[in-house]
Amino acid sequence: MIQVFRNVVGKHKDKFPDGREYLLDTDTKEPAKFESVEVLINLFKFNGHDIETKEDLIRWGLNLETVDE
Repeated sequence: MIQVFRNVVGKHKDKFPDGREYLLDTDTKEPAKFESVEVLINLFKFNGHDIETKEDLIRWGLNLETVDE
């Protein structure tokens, strides 16, 4: 499983644990977990974003981390 976050710097850094703003699950308000990068990319594409590769996610300033289920 993977989670997605962006690094937060500046005046808002103290609002996020470890300076990370996680993409949240809209139902649980917990960090969203995805089975694969492909599933995540498809979610962005479904919502109309021009994301095709993991490198596109990185260019957007998004970071991926592996987590246990």
